[in-house]
Amino acid sequence: MKKFYRDWCSGRFQSFVVQYRETDLWIGVDEFEPSMPNAVLELLKALYQQLLEVGRSSAEFFTSLEPVKIDRGPKIAMKMIEAASFANVGPTAAVAGAFADEVGEFLLNKFKCREVVVENGGDVFIKCEKPLISMIYAGDSPLSGKVGLQLPEGTWGVCTSSGKVGHSLSFGNADAVTVVSKSSAIADAFATAYCNRVKSKRDVTALLETAINEHVLGVVVIFEDVLGVKGQFKIVFDTDGDEDETGR
Repeated sequence: MKKFYRDWCSGRFQSFVVQYRETDLWIGVDEFEPSMPNAVLELLKALYQQLLEVGRSSAEFFTSLEPVKIDRGPKIAMKMIEAASFANVGPTAAVAGAFADEVGEFLLNKFKCREVVVENGGDVFIKCEKPLISMIYAGDSPLSGKVGLQLPEGTWGVCTSSGKVGHSLSFGNADAVTVVSKSSAIADAFATAYCNRVKSKRDVTALLETAINEHVLGVVVIFEDVLGVKGQFKIVFDTDGDEDETGR
């Protein structure tokens, strides 16, 4: 999944990769500075340490499949807890998106980037000043790599969960459920929750009927050859290099 998203990035960004423990980030910025990779690495180390300390005081933080309540903690942990409570999942359902958020915000603030993309295992933080197309990887589905979302100027979290691709825990069978939110942590949590609900093709329509809310701005569901779309974003179809934009 990571290779797909990284191959789809245009020459619009200067890119670099930062890896630490289970985290493998592809980062695109409008202007690269040589100190960025090490600065991001140090941030990752600090974030991991913060979460480990939360786990020592609350074991359920890492194991629960339902929301947990912690009154105080580091920013990344509280962001995960909040996102999990919105989507009714466990905090770790939001961890990849939360890391993408933290790194994206760090680059915007410390290095004054104008545009940033942080991809973390298919969960993406995006800050763009002009429209950007985010294509969707859906494993063996014939629609994989053929469907994308056109995102306008703004800050977005675009996260994908799959019941068939990757190592993350999922109780669903969809090839891909992609959620767009203003927060990658929230998008990650809802992508997990929504993917859990899609076990057959007939579940796609039922999910889309209730998918949009104050946190979820767009949803794309791919189940084999079935495509379901809901929300405010344009859908882009890429067939043999040709793009057809359709508002949904």
